[in-house]
Amino acid sequence: MNRIARSGWGTRRFRSLAAMALAGIGLAVAGCGGGGAPAVNAPPGSAHTAADQAAVTKWLVKTNQMWLANDFAAVDQVTTGQMRTIYLAEARQASLPDNASRVQFGLTGLSITVPCHTGSPTVFVAYGDTAVFDLGSSVQSVAMVFEQVGGVWKLAAAVNHPDGGSGWPALCTQGRPPAASAVLAPGSYTSELARVLTRAESGVAETTQTAAPFAVNDFLAGPGSIPALSAAEIRQDRQGGVTFTGTFAPAPDPTFALPLANGRGFWIIGNLTQTNTYSAPAGVRAKDWPDGNQVDTPRPAVVHHESDTFTTTYTAIDPLRPDNTAVTLDGFFGWPLTTVAS
Repeated sequence: MNRIARSGWGTRRFRSLAAMALAGIGLAVAGCGGGGAPAVNAPPGSAHTAADQAAVTKWLVKTNQMWLANDFAAVDQVTTGQMRTIYLAEARQASLPDNASRVQFGLTGLSITVPCHTGSPTVFVAYGDTAVFDLGSSVQSVAMVFEQVGGVWKLAAAVNHPDGGSGWPALCTQGRPPAASAVLAPGSYTSELARVLTRAESGVAETTQTAAPFAVNDFLAGPGSIPALSAAEIRQDRQGGVTFTGTFAPAPDPTFALPLANGRGFWIIGNLTQTNTYSAPAGVRAKDWPDGNQVDTPRPAVVHHESDTFTTTYTAIDPLRPDNTAVTLDGFFGWPLTTVAS
C-alpha cells in the first residue's frame, strides 16, 4: 500500500516534470468538464458551483501552460500551500524535450462539493479523474482541495483515491459545521502525526498506546504497513553496510478540517515534510541501495550519503470527542522535492 515516500512512493517511483521532459511522454485525455461518467465514488456534487468550476478550469489551463511550454508564470495565480511548493520545485528542474511533443492534460468526471461552513465558503473539494498528478503516466481519481486566498480560488492540496474501494468520505453540505470538538484539534494534527510516522518509519511496531490518538489500522500494522515495509528495508540496508533514517515534520501549510455528513466529525487533511537519509561509510558503487531503491543521479562513482526530501499529505477521519474513538488515517499523497547523492 503506497503510503510512505520511501516504499511505493519513493523518489525513483515518482515522476517529475524534468524526468518526463527527457522521456517526452504525454497522455491524451478528455477536456475539463462535468460531463461523462463521474469520478470514482465521488460524493454528490453541490449546487451553484459555476465559480468553483471556473476556478478548476483556470487551474487546468494554467497547469497545461506549464506542462506544454515550461511557462510557470501563473504558479501564484492557481496554487497555494503545498501545491505551490510542488509547482515551484518542478519549475526549478523542468525542461522541454528536444524532439518530442506533449499532449495537454485533461480532467473528466468533475464533481464539486462545498463543505458546510459559516459565512462565505473558503474551501471546496473538486473530485475528478486526471493524469496531472502522475504527469501523464496514468489517469488517477483524485480529490483536489481549493482554498480561497485573497479572494482567488487556488489549488492547495490533492489526495489520491483511497485504497480498497472504500470511496471518499461523505462531507456535510447543508447547515453548519458541528459545534462539538473533535478528538484531535486541527492545529495538533500534523505534529501528532509526524511523531507517530517517524516512529513507524523506524520499523518499530505500533501499539494502541504509541499510536494514540491514531487507530492502529493498516497504515500502521500488517504486512503492507509503514512499520513492516520500513523494517524489511532497514534490515536489507544494514546487511549491506548502509544506515537508513526517516523523519517527518509538520509542513507550514494549513490543515483542513472538513465536516463529515451526519455529524460524524471531520475529514482532516494535513501536510508533512518527510526526509530520508542513507549513510554508507564504505561507499556504494551499485546503482541501487541494498533495499532496492535507486541511488540518485547525477552521482559520484562512490556514494557515501544521500538525502531525499518529500512533501506528503495524509488524510484521516477525526471523530467528535464524545464518540471516544481514535483518529483513522485513510488517504495519502506524496511528491519528491529534493534529492542529493554525494
